[in-house]
Amino acid sequence: MMANVRDPGAPPAEAADLAFFAGAMRARAGVVLPETKAALIYRRLVPRVRALGLPDFAAYRVRLSDPDDPEWDVVVAALTTNHSRFFREIHHFRLLEGHLGTLLAKRAERVRFWSAACAAGQEPYSMAMLLARAGTVEAGIDARVLATDIDPAILAAAEAAVYPAEDVGHLPRFAREFLKQGADGKWRLSGSPRELVRFKRHNLVGEEWPMKGPFDAIFCRNMLIYLSTADQAKVIAKLVSYLRPGGILCLGHSETARDPALPLARLDVPSAYVRL
Repeated sequence: MMANVRDPGAPPAEAADLAFFAGAMRARAGVVLPETKAALIYRRLVPRVRALGLPDFAAYRVRLSDPDDPEWDVVVAALTTNHSRFFREIHHFRLLEGHLGTLLAKRAERVRFWSAACAAGQEPYSMAMLLARAGTVEAGIDARVLATDIDPAILAAAEAAVYPAEDVGHLPRFAREFLKQGADGKWRLSGSPRELVRFKRHNLVGEEWPMKGPFDAIFCRNMLIYLSTADQAKVIAKLVSYLRPGGILCLGHSETARDPALPLARLDVPSAYVRL
């Protein structure tokens, strides 16, 4: 049972309210929020309860009685973590760049990468920068990056491709040519990397996986840790099924593909695998 959480002067939440939202996240997004996360649930949702002028979390539950209410998107967005940066875990991008070089050396005519938890877009745009640097556009190669996430608001931000200065400070030198600073101090992505990325809303624990594949590389990093062990295994198995033989799968630094039956081999790079 989740504990009650109260903040003097703020809308109160009973244990049943917090358990309700934890259960909803498990059902809708596969995200596991144990009892120890009660305070996190409260802290992230209380601004919304205030903004709607509701007296308490029980009233918010009533407000959410319709399972198709768009307000559920707000809840899911608030209770998921959307943190990323350009070329995060640089060893994965060095691996990807080498893999891309191998594909192009074999005269590949089609290249597909997938960022399966793309957050605000830094990861898929980093992938696209590597495609642009390799000259895929000039060579007429059919190259694309699919970027998916469960949160429609963060996808809209990703498509806008506008980033604060702190997101750009540690970019590799070659990547800086793709971003221009505006009068407001923010940086905007332009050129072929932006054109190479396609964004789509997708729930990795949902039944529908409408993408076609196969993919030459899939990044699904720092998202699986929020799922149950069973859901982690299901998602990884599905991801592998979308990988082309020889394709690479990169997970978060604390995530592992444990099923020995999967047609995967570990690479020397941390949390990286190749499809056999």
